[in-house]
Amino acid sequence: MVGYFKGIYEPRPESWQDLLADADRLHADNINTVTISPPVLISQRAGKRPRIILEGEAAAAADAIEAAHLAGFAVHLSPTTRSPDLSPKVDPIGPVLNQLGEDTLRWAAAAEEKQVEIFTPLSDFNLVLGTEAAAAWSQNIVTRIREKYSGLLVAKVVPDTGEPPPPGSPHGFEQLSYRGYDYLMLDILPQGAVFEQDAFNKYADEVLKRAALVAQRDGLKGVMVGEFGGWRGPAGAEKVEGPVLGAEGQAAMADQFLKLAMPQTAGAFYLGWTLPGRGAKGYPVEEALKKSFGG
Repeated sequence: MVGYFKGIYEPRPESWQDLLADADRLHADNINTVTISPPVLISQRAGKRPRIILEGEAAAAADAIEAAHLAGFAVHLSPTTRSPDLSPKVDPIGPVLNQLGEDTLRWAAAAEEKQVEIFTPLSDFNLVLGTEAAAAWSQNIVTRIREKYSGLLVAKVVPDTGEPPPPGSPHGFEQLSYRGYDYLMLDILPQGAVFEQDAFNKYADEVLKRAALVAQRDGLKGVMVGEFGGWRGPAGAEKVEGPVLGAEGQAAMADQFLKLAMPQTAGAFYLGWTLPGRGAKGYPVEEALKKSFGG
């Protein structure tokens, strides 16, 4: 059993093979878990992205789970609506929600079959569906998933679907109920054009403390961080969302974040291994992760 989930989330399916080819290096960096994120709602989204590509990515996820386990990693399986050329948001109408439920239950069954350690029904589901629809969908699906999956069930959300509130104010994720899950997982990433480390530390600490209260409220085991990290630079990236930190600034931010987050959480996943503009491999942030995760 993993004591603390020290994770890497490489969001691009075409890079999972390269990620797992670096298994020895990842282990040396004290990484023990990888996130695999297959696409869902393939039929509904195939008009803008060729169906064959999405189906290939889904098939690659099953192979990646097996390869990750063989390489000695725990797996976080987190189906997603993210795609380079598509918005993650969907219109939460009946047919879409029905298909989403079918897709989610299929991946829950796969997670059980492949003995996946952590399963998220839908990555950032409050952003994908909107808060109101997300609340209803989540509570409906969680009981059905429990019939198919016996591992750790995690609700992965963004703190807010829009701009963050003023310091000290409630965040959007607090409006949802997470009863039936084991953990609450949040993405905590710097936003805006300018980065101030002290301000970000206060923001992250406040989100984590509020998340802990929500976890206690809903009877969960605790909190995890689904995505953290920052942009090193725009080179090779299709779109930069958030401040650009430079190589040393990226490493310093990750180091400070983990010092703050690890005592308050059961796991944290860095966003990007070879991801252009932010991936850890070969940059100072890789050493920062190795040091922090090894502590």
